[in-house]
Amino acid sequence: MTKASGLLLCRKEDTVTMRVDDDKDLFIWLRSLVRLKARIPLRALAAGVVLAGCSTMDMGEGSHSPATSEDALVYYEEIRAALARDDGSEVPANALLLAKAAEQAAAGSSDTRAELQALGATAEKLGAIPNSDMRSLRGAFGEVSRAVVSLIVADESLANDRNIFRCPMARGYKKWVQTSAELENPYMGSRMLHCGAKTRWAP
Repeated sequence: MTKASGLLLCRKEDTVTMRVDDDKDLFIWLRSLVRLKARIPLRALAAGVVLAGCSTMDMGEGSHSPATSEDALVYYEEIRAALARDDGSEVPANALLLAKAAEQAAAGSSDTRAELQALGATAEKLGAIPNSDMRSLRGAFGEVSRAVVSLIVADESLANDRNIFRCPMARGYKKWVQTSAELENPYMGSRMLHCGAKTRWAP
């Protein structure tokens, strides 16, 4: 039996069950896993976790902070890096977490609410695509990237420690954002991993 971030996990006959107070608890816990880059399949956690049994922890009001634009961009980077590796396995699950983070961030922001709402909408569409359909994942990721660039243009502080690149060979939207300075093309993956160049911050 393990306690983690306000969740109680129990193992019985190789089945993991957990009880949470509400959806926010689950979201916060999954967010912490992504930040720590835990080697746990997020798709399995998001879709296959059984909410059941086990005693629950008493969690007071105000124990969680709402997601921010930075939180949303953490999920975006996870998705970008996975596509650059030709790995779509957890892209839909991370896209849904990105959509949730953008929704929460939009609720607490007046300056970038429209951009965050647009990001959430495009991320939801990405989250609905099968993880085996790499071509469609990359196409939908382009629209997520368009929304991310618009968000960063609206809030220039988000550009700190981030780089923007453009690939002329990409289908659809050609730009993307990444945290590392070494170009890793999510639209081309291993076929043309280093295709592209730095470009200016503009939608």
